[in-house]
Formats: sequence, C-alpha cells, structure tokens
Amino acid sequence: MLDVLPPSPLSVRQHVQPLIENHGFWPVIKAAFAARRNLRREAKHARSLAHLSPHLRRDVGLPPEAPPEREYSRWLP
Repeated sequence: MLDVLPPSPLSVRQHVQPLIENHGFWPVIKAAFAARRNLRREAKHARSLAHLSPHLRRDVGLPPEAPPEREYSRWLP
C-alpha cells in the first residue's frame, strides 16, 4: 500500500512561511482574516437554510424535512 502522507506532519509555520516570503506579512494576515470572515458568513447562511419550507428546500436541492406528525391522541377517546 502506498503512503500518501508525508512521514512527519508539517507545522503551520512551514506552510505559512513561504507565503509570507512571497507576498509579505500584512497581505497574508489580511487574507487569513478574510477567509475566516467568509467561513463565518457561510456558517450563518447554512443555519438560515434550516427555516425554509420543505417546498423551498426541495427547489434549492436540499432534502425536504419530514412533515410534523399530527396529534391524533386528542381526537381519540
């Protein structure tokens, strides 16, 4: 079986250092904060999809939620 992972895990510094050398410290920091902000926006948008009706969820391509069960016990003796 082939090993696709490097023998030792790379640290964050080993990934970020070439970026800083090529682009500079402040552009890399700005890009990191922008990526974090975009992740928060996407998470907030994903939470807002939970309140869609089953018809809209189906139109968007999401699985429709099961309809709530009716309470038949109040009509039974």
